Amino acid sequence: MHEKQELIDRLTGIRSSRKSYYNELNKAVRELSRKNKQLKVINQLTRIHVHLSWEETSLYIASRLSQAIPFDYFALSLLEGTDLSCYITVSVTRNTQVRTWKLTGPNKSHKDALSCVNQLLEDEHERCGTTVPLPIQAGKVLGFLTLLHQAREDFVPEDEQFFRQIAEHVSVSVENILLFKDVSEKVNIEAQLVQSAKLAAIGEMAAGVAHELNSPLTAILGNVQLLMRQIKEERQAKMLRDIYQCGLRSKKIIQNLLVFSRQEEFQFEDLSLHPLIEDVLSLIGYQLKVSGISVVQKLAKTLPLVHGNRYQIEQVLINLLLNARDALQERVDPQIEIQTGTVREEGKDFVYVAVLDNGTGIEEKHLPQIFNPFFTTKGHQKGTGLGLSVSLGIAEAHQGTLRVDSQKGEYTKLTLLLPVKEGEKGDVPEAGLGRG
Repeated sequence: MHEKQELIDRLTGIRSSRKSYYNELNKAVRELSRKNKQLKVINQLTRIHVHLSWEETSLYIASRLSQAIPFDYFALSLLEGTDLSCYITVSVTRNTQVRTWKLTGPNKSHKDALSCVNQLLEDEHERCGTTVPLPIQAGKVLGFLTLLHQAREDFVPEDEQFFRQIAEHVSVSVENILLFKDVSEKVNIEAQLVQSAKLAAIGEMAAGVAHELNSPLTAILGNVQLLMRQIKEERQAKMLRDIYQCGLRSKKIIQNLLVFSRQEEFQFEDLSLHPLIEDVLSLIGYQLKVSGISVVQKLAKTLPLVHGNRYQIEQVLINLLLNARDALQERVDPQIEIQTGTVREEGKDFVYVAVLDNGTGIEEKHLPQIFNPFFTTKGHQKGTGLGLSVSLGIAEAHQGTLRVDSQKGEYTKLTLLLPVKEGEKGDVPEAGLGRG
């Protein structure tokens, strides 16, 4: 009976038909699964946020693309004018770091740029590359997407067709990011101009008030000096000396206000930072004192000179101290510590001024954003979000930088680093800048 059934199966082909049917069914299921993955990836790539950096954008695309296509390296290359930027992401199953490579050249055509991208990636990584353009209207190319893999056989024609579809969706997102950055930059510049106008008006008002106070203060100091010559009785003489010292302190504060409010071209000169710290404390030290904040100075015995503009550096120090004051509003034992010293980094010598407070601290997720214009963790009535942004700009204009170290609920330390004047020598340690 068994032999008879086997003979019937062979003659009719029923069993082989079943096998072919199941093979075709499995093939169709695999194809549907692949298409579903591709649709899922395309859907995810339509959600690229416009506020992402290019490194974050490259990583986001690579992580989604790896769900549908195998690859070793992914590269997002962008053409901005004559500049070519390439953001290379290692396959996210191994590493999530993004490397950046930039090339600036005059009149670089799209073909030249594509050639540069392919040459760079193939030379560095010795892989087979598949590159597709990011097209937009009028035939203009924004950049390219590139996948690198071990062998050409790893990349089938269906994958390449899907990769081109991905490029079309990504080009829309890239164009949106460029528009967002352009609009944001213009809005920020406009807001900074408005803020600068306000600061200029405040400076003029401060100068006017300072001049008004200077005249009666000069008379007070002159008359007190005359009385001090005539009155010898110790108790009254002591009171006159106190009046005279308070008058001198007031005069110095007014002079600092006048200096700070000057609207003139900034001149660079050789400076020692310790006298600048003293001037700044004389200007806002009273505000800190009435807020119940104790100021501790841990200053180096000597500091090399820096080459910079005293008024701009004073503005940075004032911003740092006022930020520290605001962070200490809810503290029982508020304290600000001012530190100075020297440090060597990457073969260069720097002088630093650090302002450390035991205030509310900054959340880790906010640390990368605190130098962005208009970003603030204070209430709407307490901050504009421009203080640290302006301070960083001043530091960079002096070939220096501004750094932050903070722990939520414990402390914040902001450090201004300025390069030592050429030819200056000092005891410069090879060390980083921690909290201490």
